[in-house]
Amino acid sequence: MSRSIDLFIDAEQPVNELAGAIGELLDSPMVVDPATGVWSLTDGEVEARLSEHPYVDDGDLAFTRFKYALSARVANTVRPQEAPATALLRRTAELVQRQLGLSVLLVMDLQYRDREADPAGDRTDRQAAEARGPRDGTVESASAGDVP
Repeated sequence: MSRSIDLFIDAEQPVNELAGAIGELLDSPMVVDPATGVWSLTDGEVEARLSEHPYVDDGDLAFTRFKYALSARVANTVRPQEAPATALLRRTAELVQRQLGLSVLLVMDLQYRDREADPAGDRTDRQAAEARGPRDGTVESASAGDVP
């Protein structure tokens, strides 16, 4: 069994142009599978695949803001935060953000969602929701303007 690490990328260009740009940034050309149109990036034992993603928005996670996902699998025997795939996608995220000026969102193990922290301790669910205020559906993500 394995889990997924996904780097969502907000880009307007066709996938082949994005794959070419990412390959140049990493000095590792991406290769397309002609049968599926999915682009692959290989770095040692890590394989990441770039394509338009199938995800829909999930609460305040606005996945539809991002056209593409570069995804890699991580074995259940490894903490996602420590996996080589995560290191590759973190490096890719930083380069895409800094060099291409694109917004990105790195998600580890999309299957499970952390429970939202209660900012006031022992409040009821309703009291906590009122304290948080309205949800506007925004995503905490990195955009090109956020990088120093």
